Amino acid sequence: MLMSTNRFGESSYLIEMDLFLITAKLKKEHPIIQKPIKAHPKKAAVLVMLYPKHNKTHVLMIKRGLHLKSHAGEIGFPGGGYEEEKDKNLLTTARRETREEIGVHVETSKVIAQLPIVNTRLGFEITPFVAVLSESQTFKRQEDEVDEILEIPLTLLLATKRNNVGSHQEKNLVLYWFKHHRIWGASAKILHKIECLSVH
Repeated sequence: MLMSTNRFGESSYLIEMDLFLITAKLKKEHPIIQKPIKAHPKKAAVLVMLYPKHNKTHVLMIKRGLHLKSHAGEIGFPGGGYEEEKDKNLLTTARRETREEIGVHVETSKVIAQLPIVNTRLGFEITPFVAVLSESQTFKRQEDEVDEILEIPLTLLLATKRNNVGSHQEKNLVLYWFKHHRIWGASAKILHKIECLSVH
């Protein structure tokens, strides 16, 4: 059991999320379902990478480049838009973008779940896939698009959840914090779906 102090100075005891149990629940509750896809400029996919490090389950996130036209400086998961010429399906999109952005080739066999689609305020439909790896990887970030690679202890991250009271467009939104990084929007929605696995 861990003790955590959040950015508000509050302390709490945490139960470390077991990667084996997370994997089993993901496979059971969110199996991968590949459907034919029609090309659309607002269809996208991301890859959530979970793996053990220092006896804790970690999740890989990135800080997007500060000069990008959209989502500049935001914290998210490797991923991007579906490209009909390159991608057989959205899983291919997620794996391709992960390889391009952080230099990691994730085998299809390591991808164990497909979470429900997340809609963004700009109209994008994001399909999150989850891969479980045996260990941390060697990363090589694409400097044009990725400002920083973040390896984050999952349990400690989920313990920082707060209601996103500054949002007026949607109800029941949450946000998370890692050090000085605020994680909100679609990325927070995806984390919240993973967090819900631990309470069922």
